[in-house]
Amino acid sequence: MFYKETETIDGKHLSYIRFNEWKEEVLLFFHGFTGSKEYFPSIENDKVCIVSFDRPGVGDSDIVPYYSMESFLQAVYHTLKKHGVTSVKLIGHSAGGYYAQVFAGMFPDMVKAVSLIGSMIPLNCPDTKGIVKGQWKFITILSLRFKGFSRFYFKQMAKSITGNYEKQLAANMKTLPEIEKKFMEENPEMIKNTILNAVANDGLGVCYDAYALCQKRDKITISKDIPVYVWHGKEDTTIPMSFVDYLKSAYMVKSIHVINDVGHMLYLSYWDDIIRELLE
Repeated sequence: MFYKETETIDGKHLSYIRFNEWKEEVLLFFHGFTGSKEYFPSIENDKVCIVSFDRPGVGDSDIVPYYSMESFLQAVYHTLKKHGVTSVKLIGHSAGGYYAQVFAGMFPDMVKAVSLIGSMIPLNCPDTKGIVKGQWKFITILSLRFKGFSRFYFKQMAKSITGNYEKQLAANMKTLPEIEKKFMEENPEMIKNTILNAVANDGLGVCYDAYALCQKRDKITISKDIPVYVWHGKEDTTIPMSFVDYLKSAYMVKSIHVINDVGHMLYLSYWDDIIRELLE
């Protein structure tokens, strides 16, 4: 059963969704950039509790202008501790993979394993300077150097999505591998709720998420006692294989799955396998 809940921290609402009852150990899912808390499939296992948070300004979470990844993750940690959680296994998709890496670095005693799916790497870090290119470089420059234009850019993006949802979805569907297209065709309400929640508040949540992701930070250290699992779709046009190579060099990677005929949203079709690996 899904529960939609809200925590109030420093006077701000932080929304999250919970699958099944609270347990001492939970699976914590971090959604991607322009995603939201509901963007993961359910599983038929009442012994597993999965929790997923909307970042500030996304969905029902209040806007927090120019927050940091660390401040958001501290709020997540506070909420988990409040509900008696003592250990977590992390799942991070895309930008959520970057949040998962930072969380594992911040709270090593709580984290037992990390699964990174089509994962972003640190965008503004000396170790990744020669790896981060293209759209991610553009977003970094936009978010840090042109804040006013960044707000305008993401507001226009949100307006375009909400005003032309069906048309944009149809165009995006044409670019997807068949297995991902099939999932979206079978779950239209989930997809629509996720996307519209992502661009709530006129896109400012996405704008401030970009700012948080692009802040400069040193190399993340994840304890060698924490196994890291990496998943990547061969048809992924958002995250390059060079990011996978970086993850392999930076952390104690236990396994790498490079899957044929799937792209950036591979976890929607391989969710059960990802969960099974984490629970082994």
